[in-house]
Amino acid sequence: MCIDPTKIDRPLDTCEALVAEQKAKIRQLEEDLQQQRELCQKLEAQLKAVENAGFSGSATEFDITDDDRIRLIASLEKSQEMYRTLIKHYPNGSVFLFDRDLRYTLVDGQGLAAVGLSKEQLEGKTLWEVSPPEDWSLFETKYRAALAGKENTFEYKYRGRIYSKTIAPVKNDREEIFAGMVVTQDITEKKQAEIGLQEIKNQLKIKYQKRTEDLKTANNQLREEIIYRWRAEEALRESQEQLELFFSQSLDGFFFTMLDEPVQWDNTVDKEKVLDYVFANGRVTKANDALIAQYGGTREEFIGRTLYSLLSHDLTGGREIIRQFFDAGRIHIENESRKFDGLPVWVEGDYICIYDSPGRIVGYFGVQRDISDRKKTEAALKESEERFRQLAENIESVFWMVNVQPQEIIYISPGYEKIWGRSCADLYAHRRFFAESLHPEDRDRVIATFTKPIESENETEYRIVRPDGEIRWIRDRAFPIRNQAGQVYRIVGIAEDISEGKQAEKVIRESEERFRQLAENIQDSFWLLSAEFTDLLYLSPAYEQIWGRSSEELYAEPLKLMEWVHPEDRHLLQEAMTRVLEGESTSTEYRIFLPDGTIRWVCDRAFPIYDESGKIYRIAGIGEDISDRKCTEARIQAALREKEVLLKEIHHRVKNNMQVISSLLQLQAQYIEDEPTLALFEESQTRIHSMALIHEQLYQSEHLDRIDLPPYVQNLVANLYQSFGCGNTAIQFNLNIDPIYLNIETAIPCGLIINELVSNSLKYAFRQSLVGEINIDLHKINTQKFQLILQDNGSGFPPGFDVENADTLGLRLVRMLAYQLEANIAIDSQCGTCYNIVFQELNYRQRI
Repeated sequence: MCIDPTKIDRPLDTCEALVAEQKAKIRQLEEDLQQQRELCQKLEAQLKAVENAGFSGSATEFDITDDDRIRLIASLEKSQEMYRTLIKHYPNGSVFLFDRDLRYTLVDGQGLAAVGLSKEQLEGKTLWEVSPPEDWSLFETKYRAALAGKENTFEYKYRGRIYSKTIAPVKNDREEIFAGMVVTQDITEKKQAEIGLQEIKNQLKIKYQKRTEDLKTANNQLREEIIYRWRAEEALRESQEQLELFFSQSLDGFFFTMLDEPVQWDNTVDKEKVLDYVFANGRVTKANDALIAQYGGTREEFIGRTLYSLLSHDLTGGREIIRQFFDAGRIHIENESRKFDGLPVWVEGDYICIYDSPGRIVGYFGVQRDISDRKKTEAALKESEERFRQLAENIESVFWMVNVQPQEIIYISPGYEKIWGRSCADLYAHRRFFAESLHPEDRDRVIATFTKPIESENETEYRIVRPDGEIRWIRDRAFPIRNQAGQVYRIVGIAEDISEGKQAEKVIRESEERFRQLAENIQDSFWLLSAEFTDLLYLSPAYEQIWGRSSEELYAEPLKLMEWVHPEDRHLLQEAMTRVLEGESTSTEYRIFLPDGTIRWVCDRAFPIYDESGKIYRIAGIGEDISDRKCTEARIQAALREKEVLLKEIHHRVKNNMQVISSLLQLQAQYIEDEPTLALFEESQTRIHSMALIHEQLYQSEHLDRIDLPPYVQNLVANLYQSFGCGNTAIQFNLNIDPIYLNIETAIPCGLIINELVSNSLKYAFRQSLVGEINIDLHKINTQKFQLILQDNGSGFPPGFDVENADTLGLRLVRMLAYQLEANIAIDSQCGTCYNIVFQELNYRQRI
């Protein structure tokens, strides 16, 4: 559970704001009350002074003149008037002065009007004349206490308002109490604020407690969530590692194809244009080794491939598949694709669209597997089923199949009607017809055989009685068919008419005799051995001719044969016997020693023989003397080595002859003073050298039909650099060449093209500067196609120079060689000169 502080309910903030507002109001009320109290104290002091002046102003106490007295009395009257004015304007309350008779002598203040009273209604009146009767006792007690010298403050409710009343004694300068004073302050708003504040405090306390509990719960949930998220992240990390491991190690092919930009797929778009974009911009971004292996290429060849490339063999069908895929969002298909070498491959795949948040398609994920073998198997199975149907319906034997539970006949071939002379339809309808057709003497035995569970192959011979009374012998072989749980759920069998076979068993014995005579008279040695290698059951006489030893010696001790096998080859024979015991047929070639020490070569072909339960109980084989063949092979290998030596010598001599030609041209060039002619001689020398390098590399290489391009190009460039006198310049060569091997038919024109283009760059590109670069890139696009890029940063072609129609020998030669390679040439002279040549390897011409 994640808590977003911006999403929490805000009543707490509202309460806090209200509390702050009420506190401000309370503070203002308290300040006003304090000011009023200070004013009351001043009024009280002034009144005391006035009263004292009025009651005790004798001549003995004040030694003043009449004028001073007059001025003093005027001043006091003026001061009294001023205080009366202050009391009249006492804010939000009122001030009362009462004498000992509890009669109000002075009443004023702004608070009187708020309750509908006036000073005229109150001044001169007693407490009992103006106060509610129910409050007489309260006020009288308070007033008498004030006259007795006690001050008290209390709250009083009147006409729906709340007042703070302070009742205090009024003293003269002799500290004699001569009156009482009541200061009334309307505190209704303050009390309401206090009540509201208390309620808010109570609410805040409740909300605080709830908030605290919520926070504790949230903290616990947050802690649990953090722990859960940590565990989830750990699980996710582990899952991602496992997924990546599964992705890389899976036998199924996994891949991602992503678009450069997302596409919308609905009725608002032109889907044909969208498909055009998808086929041009849907690229493979990730693939595991299993998928790359399905196409027989490399990762570099596969990553970045577009749908146009992958589905180029059937763009129409491919577009329809992608259309259905995008309509549904996922698809399962079986489709015939193409490997990188063009061979067909059947794949079965599940593909799922990947969408962004607005619902646009950004790519898709796929899992596919190579089902070519399965397709071949299905085709073979279909063909096999068809052959079986034709066989079952055309052979004279009867093929049948019954279900175990429930017991019913599933199939019986038409041969039944010919042998039994009865209808297949009747047998399907009534199984009892089979029992009725059995010979009475064999019926119980056959029924008992077919009613008990069959766990392995079972063969039975019995007689049947045809409707015309003819008796025939039947050999019936039954085989169990098991389901995935290993349980027998069907029985199949083949019933054949052996009536004639019964009569032909003296014929079979004769056949066996002929086989024995054949085995004993052929030149190869036929043998039969027990599965334990302890008993030699049969050994044809040819053994003695091949091994030069007696058969009796081997009959007595079969394993003694290993002593006569060459020590270096004994393990071959031992491994072969192990594989035969595992059910495999083997063919092994090994050497043996004859008694006189002569070595001969033997090829032994062995195969297992199974009993009725499917267990290997015999091993049979045929041994053949292949010494003459081995000698012939040795002579052929020797002749082949001689041929390789001869070819290397020919290449060496061709290289030498080319060097002689080059030397002759160099000698002749010393007598040539014409610069153009001299240049032609030098160019001819470099061309001859480029071809000589190939023959030199073939002479030094173990492969006489392939040229290793990286060292060849390096040597070629080095020779050109030296031939054109570039040792005094700062021209730099940058070679980036893949490890490519080309046959001689392709390597020679390729080398001549590089020779001509590099020569042109060295001669013309850097005339204005001795500093520059020449870059040579040669890469393999696929198994048959290559790209050569040769670029310099020189001055480029002169203005107005027509490259396509130039009649210079070098460029004409380049065009001729490119035509020979079936190459495409693109020339760019924007910055320097760049040749981009895409060519393919020429077919190897068979040589003698």
